[in-house]
Amino acid sequence: MLTGRSPWSLRREDGGGFPAGVRGATAVVVEPRHRSSPTPSCEEDAPPPEDAGPRIRAPGLLLLGAAGRNAGKTALACRILQRLSARLAVTGVKITTVGEGSARECPRGGEGCGVCRSFDGPFLLTEERDGPPEKDTVRMLRAGARRVLWLRVHRHALRAGIRALLEALGPGTPAVAESNTARTVLDPDLFLMLRRDGAPAFKATARAVRDFADRTVVFDGTGHDLDPRALDVVAGRWRLDEPPTAIVLAGGGSRRMGFDKRSLAVDGVPLLERVVRSVRPFAREVLIAANPADPPHVAPGTRTVFDRAPGRGPLMGVASCLAASTGDRNLVAACDLPDVPAPLVRRLLEEAFTGDAAVPRAANGNIEPLLAVYRRRLLPDAQRLLAAGEGGLRPLLAAAETRFVPLEEYGTSALPNLNTPEDVRAYAARRGGPPPDGDAGPG
Repeated sequence: MLTGRSPWSLRREDGGGFPAGVRGATAVVVEPRHRSSPTPSCEEDAPPPEDAGPRIRAPGLLLLGAAGRNAGKTALACRILQRLSARLAVTGVKITTVGEGSARECPRGGEGCGVCRSFDGPFLLTEERDGPPEKDTVRMLRAGARRVLWLRVHRHALRAGIRALLEALGPGTPAVAESNTARTVLDPDLFLMLRRDGAPAFKATARAVRDFADRTVVFDGTGHDLDPRALDVVAGRWRLDEPPTAIVLAGGGSRRMGFDKRSLAVDGVPLLERVVRSVRPFAREVLIAANPADPPHVAPGTRTVFDRAPGRGPLMGVASCLAASTGDRNLVAACDLPDVPAPLVRRLLEEAFTGDAAVPRAANGNIEPLLAVYRRRLLPDAQRLLAAGEGGLRPLLAAAETRFVPLEEYGTSALPNLNTPEDVRAYAARRGGPPPDGDAGPG
């Protein structure tokens, strides 16, 4: 609900005054109290401007973007609405971002659509009620949306328009919205980027936000490679319940061990393969983060992703694999972890549904960033930290909405890792057996 202190006003309008492309909307209209009149141009392919300020958290919002035309964006939105509308009141949202000051030919279909000139202020928010059956907003209504809002907004006023939209939606309202550019100022529960199979390139608005995509969805002209049943709203938050990608960090130099610790045999199994076996039951795919200068270690059924810049620490390994990942949630495990507790992994994966990351934490405050879950949406933050000279994962977790899982609930205060010969001997002593096979240094 809009408050009396909002910098915009509310009025009702009945369609007759709209241009041809907007006609038929019996609508509640939200418009700023202070108007401006830039020269409009519907520049769908122009990149968004740099936006100042933190992104606006939008719990309850599922955002769909598209790499180009005919990517099946509205078709997927309608499939989601059809599935959920029987038990949830879901709002559909269309966001049209309008550029200023260009005389280029309209990319939305030529002359007379009227979208660019249907408002003369910074933005216009309407509740759509009817219209031609092929119109996106009408398709959402017919698919079962409780109501459909259409935000037309000049690019310079995007943040103000988004705030008005969120206030009109109200807290706790599940919504499915379509936009690329909105992701520059919004932080939704999920952002899915749709791409037409075989399409050659991403348009500019998609390139600007593609690294924020939690999942890329491919459309072949008839269907998507995403089952809408994997999407749900739980406790007011959208979640994509698909198996995660597993990332095994194996690009370290093993300098403290004195030999390649990936080949250290624990219970007769090389350490790298042991970790892969531990994470594989949870994962849709397993990526091995590796240094291209190291001897190759091929683990069956995995894909090797080389660090884009060797020697930059685990942050580079995670960032390189997030860029290659096909999943939203990414289970990261270092290759020197001889034991990966399955109950702890399941808890981390569950906690990551409502945050950007989930990490174990001991009672003394120590965290275990090398067995944690990182959402793919953290890729831009990881790239920013790498550019600033960071190499560890703790700054990334500090910048994220991180969920912490108490290690004590799983019977331990720390996870063993094998970085040095002393670690190997201590691990063997705790297990009450001989040390793992390998050159563990002088006894």
